[in-house]
Amino acid sequence: MAKTNLKDLTVEQLRQKERSLKIFIGVFIPLIFALFFFIIQDYLSGEEFDWSMITIAICTLGGPVTIYPELKEVQEELNTRN
Repeated sequence: MAKTNLKDLTVEQLRQKERSLKIFIGVFIPLIFALFFFIIQDYLSGEEFDWSMITIAICTLGGPVTIYPELKEVQEELNTRN
């Protein structure tokens, strides 16, 4: 996917992009907590590890990690324009 040049976007478009990135991170955080909650709950109840669930939970950690740098770039561009 082609990366958008932030300097070409208007302030309104930058704010919209910042909001959508924050929403993505806001969706990932509860999802990560829920997945790890169920993994820990299964572990404490003495059940065998569900490796597919652990793999999904670990991969979900990558969501915010990949979105956060782009969010920082958008916020820096907004700060330079204000």
